[in-house]
Amino acid sequence: MKTTQKLILLCLALWLCTANVTAQSYFSETISKLWETAAIFDVPESAFYDIENNAIYVSSIGGKPSEKDENGFISKIEPNGNIIKIDWITSLNGPKGMIVYNGKLYVADIDRVVEIDVKSGKILKMHQAKGAEFLNDVAAGYDGTIYISDMGTGGIYCIVNGEIKLWFPKGTFNRPNGLYFDNGNLLVGCKGSIQSINPKTKEITAVALIDGGIDGLEKDKNGNFIFSDWSGKIQKLKPGGEPVVLLNTTDEKINAADIHLIRDKNILLVPTFFDNRIMAYQINKTN
Repeated sequence: MKTTQKLILLCLALWLCTANVTAQSYFSETISKLWETAAIFDVPESAFYDIENNAIYVSSIGGKPSEKDENGFISKIEPNGNIIKIDWITSLNGPKGMIVYNGKLYVADIDRVVEIDVKSGKILKMHQAKGAEFLNDVAAGYDGTIYISDMGTGGIYCIVNGEIKLWFPKGTFNRPNGLYFDNGNLLVGCKGSIQSINPKTKEITAVALIDGGIDGLEKDKNGNFIFSDWSGKIQKLKPGGEPVVLLNTTDEKINAADIHLIRDKNILLVPTFFDNRIMAYQINKTN
């Protein structure tokens, strides 16, 4: 009997050690603040780092997210948080997610996509998305196709050869928001899940189930998802694993809107929405 008990205890101890090693290997990162701007933005929703021009673009709603008031604007700041120009692009409505492709900045703006020439800072075109209600995030495919999520209708639009069209109809997704193009597929952060779309076949596959919604969606160099919810929580998800909280400012009433990961430097940019700041965090390995 004593021998059996010893064997059970030994097996339990070995299991706990194995579980601890697995946890430690996954919980092997810390996040520390690098810098933060002053609260000079006006409801900043998204931040995007343009590697070619070494600049960060910040979209500020400037009022209510769905109101066409022309109070929205895009700011340009340095990678260390210093302001280059607060009112770089003005007279937008409710600018949100952004992407740079081939020298053009594409910005979701309620029911249109604003195309901006990065070098001149001039608006080139307003792509009016017929039937759109709440365009939110933007991603670019390898072939130059621009994808835009419509959280209001549950559909997705795309811009091909300079023309915008409805790609997936109303009700296809549950409140789609964060977009990320990876390995030839479009990842879509929805309420309760991350979906993957094959652009060639339009096949949709659920790659992860989560609690709550997703605002910003990124992937790190190791293939792990990093995503935010609007309330202030940022999580990391290893494929096939469970979400791990990297940062949570919910109790401080600091939002985490459309985050952006500078992958080469492992720096996370966080627009704080009603808190009116941009915060940058360094994600460090601890072992």
